[in-house]
Amino acid sequence: MKLKTLFIGLIGIALIATVAQTAASDLQLELAARYTNQALQYLRQGQFQQALPLVEKAFEIRGNKLGKTHQDTLVTQTILAVIYQELGRSEALPLSKTAYRLSQQTLGDRHEVTLTSLNNLVMIYQKLGRLSEALPLLEKNYRLSQEVLGEKHPTTLERLTNLVTVYQKLGRHDEALPLYEKGYRLSKEVLGEKHPINLSILNNLATIYQSLGHFSEALPLSVKSYRFHKKVLGNQHPNTIESLRSLATIYQDLGLFNIALLLSEKDYHLSQKVLGEKHPNTLGSLNTLAGIYKDLGRLSETLPLIKKGYRLSQEVLGEKHPETLTSLNNLAIIYQELGSLDEALLLYEEGYRLSQEVLGEKHPDTLNSLNNLAVIYQELGRLSKALSLSEKSYHLRKDVLGEKHPNTLNSLNNLAAIYQKLGRLSDALPLSEKSDHLSKEVLGEKHPDTLNSLNNLAGIYQALGRLSDALPLFEKGYRLSKEVLEEKHPKTLTRLNNLALIYQKLGSLTDALPLHNKSYRLRIEVLGEEHPDTLQSLNNLATIYLELGSLTDALPLLEKNYRLHKEVLGEKHPHTITSLNNLAEIYSSLGRLSSLSEALQNSYRISKEVLGEQHPLTLVSLKKLAFIYAKLGKTQEAIKHLETFVKGVEHLRSGDFSAENRQALFQKWVPGYFRLSKLYISQSRFQDAFRLAEMTKARTLLDSMALKLAVQQAGLTKPEQKQFQAYSTQRNAFNKLIAETAELEKRIEFERQKNQAVKQLADLQRVLMDKYPKFKQLVDHKIITATEGAKDIPSDALFISYLMQGNEVFVFTLDARGELRADDLGEIAGLQQTLKTYSELLGEQCTVIQLRRQKCGGKSVWQLTNGSFVINRTRPKNAKKRRISKLDDISRYLGDKLLAPLKKRLGSKSRWLISPDGALALIPFETLILDKAPVIQAHSISYVQSLSVLLMLKQREQKYQQFKNRGTLLAMGNARYELPENRPPKGNESTQNPDIDVETILSRGANDPQRYQKAFQAKGKKWDNLEGAEKELATLEKLFANQRPSIYKQAEASEANLQRLNREQVLTRYRYLVFSAHGYFDAQTPELSVIVLDQLDKTPGTDGFITASEWVGYNLRSDLMVLSACESGLGKNMRGEGVMGLPYALYVAGNKNTLMTLWKVLDDSTAEFSERFFTKLKRGMDQVEALTETKREFLQSDKYKRPLFWAPFVLYGI
Repeated sequence: MKLKTLFIGLIGIALIATVAQTAASDLQLELAARYTNQALQYLRQGQFQQALPLVEKAFEIRGNKLGKTHQDTLVTQTILAVIYQELGRSEALPLSKTAYRLSQQTLGDRHEVTLTSLNNLVMIYQKLGRLSEALPLLEKNYRLSQEVLGEKHPTTLERLTNLVTVYQKLGRHDEALPLYEKGYRLSKEVLGEKHPINLSILNNLATIYQSLGHFSEALPLSVKSYRFHKKVLGNQHPNTIESLRSLATIYQDLGLFNIALLLSEKDYHLSQKVLGEKHPNTLGSLNTLAGIYKDLGRLSETLPLIKKGYRLSQEVLGEKHPETLTSLNNLAIIYQELGSLDEALLLYEEGYRLSQEVLGEKHPDTLNSLNNLAVIYQELGRLSKALSLSEKSYHLRKDVLGEKHPNTLNSLNNLAAIYQKLGRLSDALPLSEKSDHLSKEVLGEKHPDTLNSLNNLAGIYQALGRLSDALPLFEKGYRLSKEVLEEKHPKTLTRLNNLALIYQKLGSLTDALPLHNKSYRLRIEVLGEEHPDTLQSLNNLATIYLELGSLTDALPLLEKNYRLHKEVLGEKHPHTITSLNNLAEIYSSLGRLSSLSEALQNSYRISKEVLGEQHPLTLVSLKKLAFIYAKLGKTQEAIKHLETFVKGVEHLRSGDFSAENRQALFQKWVPGYFRLSKLYISQSRFQDAFRLAEMTKARTLLDSMALKLAVQQAGLTKPEQKQFQAYSTQRNAFNKLIAETAELEKRIEFERQKNQAVKQLADLQRVLMDKYPKFKQLVDHKIITATEGAKDIPSDALFISYLMQGNEVFVFTLDARGELRADDLGEIAGLQQTLKTYSELLGEQCTVIQLRRQKCGGKSVWQLTNGSFVINRTRPKNAKKRRISKLDDISRYLGDKLLAPLKKRLGSKSRWLISPDGALALIPFETLILDKAPVIQAHSISYVQSLSVLLMLKQREQKYQQFKNRGTLLAMGNARYELPENRPPKGNESTQNPDIDVETILSRGANDPQRYQKAFQAKGKKWDNLEGAEKELATLEKLFANQRPSIYKQAEASEANLQRLNREQVLTRYRYLVFSAHGYFDAQTPELSVIVLDQLDKTPGTDGFITASEWVGYNLRSDLMVLSACESGLGKNMRGEGVMGLPYALYVAGNKNTLMTLWKVLDDSTAEFSERFFTKLKRGMDQVEALTETKREFLQSDKYKRPLFWAPFVLYGI
């Protein structure tokens, strides 16, 4: 459009010159004028090859007759430069430069011909992609045109349009838009709304709104432009046809492909009729039409159109013309979409080579070719090549177009995807988050490119193991894709496939199966049976049949899938490797071990060769191969492979991840560690087995504790400590926001900002490691060995470490002499269910028999035939006949399963240090029956996450013992939850509404300081004043009166006061910290676990709810934290970590030992328990001993002998 306007201006000048020379009656000049007129006729039809020799002759004649600096010669030279540029000839630029230089020298800067020459030079720079050189010249041209011709002159307005076009191409849309709007306003004022130039500017204004993704503004302007073009110029005028094409592309971008198709077909038909089939504009119409067919998924119809366009472009414009190269690129895209990747690769390589040669390395079109070449290498599985090209594409696009240009964002998204495929998730995540953030900012939430970024971000969450976070992203992507692109669009089908896959990974097979079926059926219909995307759907459909146990359905699909993958993508493609792994899986299920072994050996060999030894897909193949070796009895081969596997996983988790991402990533690999540890045990390699077990426990907690220790002890300067604390505070604040927010977009944004803080923290950590050897030594902590750890075990104690995988359990015992034993307890049928039942019954106020009454729920406890226990209203089919009447039956059963096999080791030690695993962390071992009595009667028990954590706590203890003049006790509680006159009658407490989602309510009032209170009110959860807390604090105040305790109650038991105490480092000056308050635990969202403080007088920035994510940000140096609150010891159980929530948070904050509760505690009994426990501490009794004696006293009393009253209190620490 812009070039056409330029030609009109040049033609006018040329005609003036021709008329002048004709008057001179020189035959040679008359011949030149005739040549020029003929050439101009060809130019109007876009026939540049035919025009070229005529203009060359006219230029030669005028140069000889009039001289090189004559106005007519310069005009002809300018026209010749334009033709060279359109034909992709390298002579264009030097010729145009010469014309402009001579015009300046001869006619002056402000002459119309000089300004036209300058405009032409700028357009050539623009065509060459040399936008940074074009821009200052355009700005100069527009400024001079304003001065010479005036702001409102039509030519000035045309040059304003050209200037804005470059801003647009540079991605500087915010600057381009107001200038376009100004140009349209002035043009309408000067020329009238229906003037052809104004209509062109109106059409351009619509296109910039389109490029910004502001389709609601673009569409009415484009409709108006087309309507006026028809009215003023007629239906068949070239400008009208171009306006029609612009309108079709807006409908295309809106996903209204059927409307776009009708308009594009009309555009192409009229272009053929008016301009001829070979006119460049007609070829542009053909490309647009083909693109719409592609978007509709009608690829078989697209291919011949693209082929035709490329052939005609070669014929008319030449093989190296920029438009021909665009057609070549489009042809490669269609082959890629059709799954003909080898053909596509050859075309992409040819297109990139020619673009570099013709346009230069930094031209936007060359960068498009480079980006596409990177993508095809990625799809072919040639990832190292793809990575180097993709990195180059992103950096060049950022330099040339700017960081926020849509094409730059596309390269950024592709680069993140390649990092993901390479298994470099810590590199992929920040790039993907940045791509998603900027795409939404620049293009809008519903733009197709934004949907691509969202899909990739969801895929990275999935790869990290954060499936519940990935699900809403995939759901949103599929919903918006259907809305914007229609249901059968290939991109929509990709999102449907991804949604089905995430449901499958989450175990929702009944949701996943119909979606997989639909995805496979529609992909066959739209893309064909052998398209790579169709094969992916076939693979997923087969695997879900396998998971459902439908082996006869799965086997033929998996065999077909692997065969087609090899044929279409080749044996070494990552998708083919995955297909082979899945085929091996069904061989395993069918017991075809020889076929299985061969398949897995091939899979591992190829994966290692193509992707590298530490790629996640290679590790999957390696783990499966090791497992089959173990099954075949090839134990040494299995151990060797799993040792390599562990090294690879340790490398994966070492990236710059947040604690949450590292936890999620690691937990999916833990089964491989479990299997290797078990194999070590089978070979009596107990030390190696123990080390593996330690590597699967509290890993992130260990990292956090080591880092805190390093900051405290490595000699950092105060500014360094302050900087470290600032990043940590940012991270913790975002963790809280993420936990409180259910709105998807806000969560994504908070996650992105948090990960930026995590990256800054990691960068600072690396700097400090280089600067301070001690910091590096403390941060690079090693998993402790049994031999090293034994010296920290008391002589009367036994360290007992459980490892649990499903219902399979083995256990290590280690004493102070370093004697290590390992016992495989095998698979305990229904153990997970039994532990859940036991935990629920322990915290139930009704006894097992009373539970049958309607007021207690009308349920019974049953033992199933496999030995496990369940709570149910009616007798399950596989249950024994008699109902269970005593809780002791389950206590005895679990004692027999978990403790009796260790009896010889256990009996000689009075103290047990238990490191539980999985659901075992949610029960008090003190209640289990061994030798006909609860364990608590003969043994004292404390808990610790792992032996490595125990060592760190020992180091923490030694450090804290050096502190002098510490106060004894700081207690906070008896907070005000309600005014006395609003207190409900006793026994009339509200019950919770289980259908209310706290998380959703919190997010709706994200800026409301009362959001927690409103959320809990909606659940029917009220906080009654705690009479027992008042009694407990009074007792503590009296008990420690001589040590001058700090007691904060009523209005002083507030979050604002707690924050003040933390800011002023007061919390670091006490040995014992006590919180006697309400607690809340949400099983669905453990991050929302809270200690509830004052609810009546809350200052800005506080809500009275101290969450786990907030506790991490506190600085503690306490020997003991007592949480006399309900369920303070509960949290989400993560493989490789243990219980997350308040216990984890308090360790990270700096506390040593924590006394917590496993279920809802009763007010009176808690106050009594606290008094007895602290009385013993005051007398100098050890914490574990004091706790044990208090429990035994309760057990021996009539009033509190049930475990309900004494067993919820568990001590984590030493």
